[in-house]
Amino acid sequence: MAKVCEVCGKGPIVVNAVTRRGKARAAGGVGRKVTGVSKRVQKPNLQPLTVTRAGISLRMRVCSKCRKSLT
Repeated sequence: MAKVCEVCGKGPIVVNAVTRRGKARAAGGVGRKVTGVSKRVQKPNLQPLTVTRAGISLRMRVCSKCRKSLT
């Protein structure tokens, strides 16, 4: 399975990309308006990690959070 952490199973998620225009009220404007909402994908930060188990080297793709906890 591509783009999935082999330790925790974290994968891509779909989020909204919100496009705004205008000047904020605090900066003297009339406020920011939403002009468009579209879908985008946030992918996990996968890093290669070589793990040795029982004398065998395994190459795993793990997210950065799991990599910190494993090493």
